[in-house]
Amino acid sequence: MLRPRALLFAAYLVAACLVAAIGCKESGNDYYAEGLRLLGEAERGDCKLGYDRASGQQIVNSRRITTCLQTMEAGLAQLERARELGVTGREIDQLIAKTEAQVARLESMLRMVGRMEYEPELP
Repeated sequence: MLRPRALLFAAYLVAACLVAAIGCKESGNDYYAEGLRLLGEAERGDCKLGYDRASGQQIVNSRRITTCLQTMEAGLAQLERARELGVTGREIDQLIAKTEAQVARLESMLRMVGRMEYEPELP
């Protein structure tokens, strides 16, 4: 009686390993969802301008722009990986193009703000 139980246990073990191996395959939809999550976080947090109540103005500095840029680039990388894994369509293509344009604008803004922060003021 001990033999059939051992064979049954071995069969269950092999089946569980196969299910685990198949379930661990990368999914483009997972990367797409993660990219959307990162872009949403950037929009709601890192890329929001700070507000200075004393001066009544929006505050922009290179540290905030750098953080925003890093989050946007991470989201873009996830979206591009999703496309590599087979997620296709007009929506993802437009989102990638829009994000690439935003990253380019942020890079330009970072250069400009960096120069403004570190250039000496004229008398």
